[in-house]
Amino acid sequence: MEQFFCLGSYTEPILFGTGEVFEGKGEGVTICRFEDGAIETVSSLPVRNPSFLCIDETLRKIYTVNEMKEFDGAFGGGVTQLSYGPDGRMQQEQSFNTGGTDPCHIALAPNGRFLPVANFASGAVSIFARDEEGNLQKGRTVFQHQGHSVHPVRQTGPHAHSSIFAPDQSLFFVPDLGMDRVAAYRYEGAAVQPEPAADLVVSPGCGPRYGEFSPDGGHFYLINEIGSRVIHYRYAAGKMTFCEEISTLPEGFAGENICSDLHITPDGRFLYASNRGHDSITAYRIGPDGRLGWLCCQPSGGKTPRNFAIDPTGRWLLAGNQDSDCITVFAIGPDGQLTRGGSFGYGSPVCIRFFGSTRF
Repeated sequence: MEQFFCLGSYTEPILFGTGEVFEGKGEGVTICRFEDGAIETVSSLPVRNPSFLCIDETLRKIYTVNEMKEFDGAFGGGVTQLSYGPDGRMQQEQSFNTGGTDPCHIALAPNGRFLPVANFASGAVSIFARDEEGNLQKGRTVFQHQGHSVHPVRQTGPHAHSSIFAPDQSLFFVPDLGMDRVAAYRYEGAAVQPEPAADLVVSPGCGPRYGEFSPDGGHFYLINEIGSRVIHYRYAAGKMTFCEEISTLPEGFAGENICSDLHITPDGRFLYASNRGHDSITAYRIGPDGRLGWLCCQPSGGKTPRNFAIDPTGRWLLAGNQDSDCITVFAIGPDGQLTRGGSFGYGSPVCIRFFGSTRF
């Protein structure tokens, strides 16, 4: 079955929160064809450090962050709007400064009216409204997080990391690694306001990074970068109820590790989480009550699996190994086990997003 995905990559040096300076080798934004476990390039467009992106297939738009500390000569990173044609060729349309440094995540609101951008280094959330044609509007609203936690290097200030929209209640949640808090926001149309009564507080030193709701909307799973753990909550009517925590690492591992990504199969039966340091993908079975059962922990096929994606059929998992400049393909078995396939060379892969349609 022929499918397509969009790839974001690092194209130039960036100073990470860990203190490491990473030399990006990517080409920008790339659209790829994926069929029977094989990947090939359709088109590429040079964009500066497009580390995370989202797609509006109805309007044929791609929105990507520019993960930088200065953009167009001013403090902050950028957000860039692209369009693409029926042949998959892309064109850059416009860019804006986000008002926060190192933007690392962007998402499209379910109502299509706005996009929140998580600015990691400065710990702010930027809101960009859209018009009916999908064009970003010049004005932006910036919500600056305030706070810190216990880690002496990673948590001296706020670090907003992603935005996850709830299945109901017009809420979205922003895990902040530096504050050990998941900040809640309420929206109506394109208007967004903090909803502190719905915030989540995690244990000191966890470092929440990203989460997903189960397909039925009744559960929320949060991956914690510093603590290398997944936290499971029950969700109903805008409220989270703690259920369990489970490690992403096999027993006996004593090395350095930080988590990165988490995804659930479309049928809601399995959850996968990625480890950087251990360089692996951990698989869990999701029970009828939403609880997680350990299945396996498999090498990711390279170094630093920053991001991975599960295709819309739920049959394939693609792991972007940032420091090995490759995407490794895994087949997902009926029992959730992963079988490694081929690896395909792409410089500094950071974000993999499948198109829902098999045609442009």
